[in-house]
Amino acid sequence: MILWHLGVAAALTYVTLGRRRIDYRFILVGAVLPDVVDPILGIFLFDGPAGRWVAHSLLAFLAVTMFVLLAFRGERRLAVFGLAVGWLLHLVADGMWAAPETFFWPLFGTAFAVAPKEPYSWALLTAPADHVWTWAGELAGAALLAWFWVAFELGAGHRRRVFLKDGHLRA
Repeated sequence: MILWHLGVAAALTYVTLGRRRIDYRFILVGAVLPDVVDPILGIFLFDGPAGRWVAHSLLAFLAVTMFVLLAFRGERRLAVFGLAVGWLLHLVADGMWAAPETFFWPLFGTAFAVAPKEPYSWALLTAPADHVWTWAGELAGAALLAWFWVAFELGAGHRRRVFLKDGHLRA
């Protein structure tokens, strides 16, 4: 669920941290990275029915956080730290605590949880009624993103260009 993760990450960041010096570009990228990293790792390293592996664990979040803290300094660190924040919010939006074998991997062994499964498949299109909650989540995420688009006037060319340049939301 891409829009779900983007919308939830943006909304939770805005509600908790507001607009001050937050680079929302990194928050949004971090919010989808676990769903990008795990399929790539799945091609080479992992196999299983859930489709959620290392990138959906607290260990991955901590590794990303430590990398950002050690590799960057000053304002750049503050901006890039949004990757870690977005990554953690992805885990929250996925409710990964419901799959402790994956969430706390490798604390409970090297096996990953078999559920909940990643909701992406052709069945989303061929049998949409079987995936009502996935579509509802995508709709909710789209609504949250639409609110940001309207509230911060990101449809105006100059405002969108400034946001894409620095990632900050302006009133």
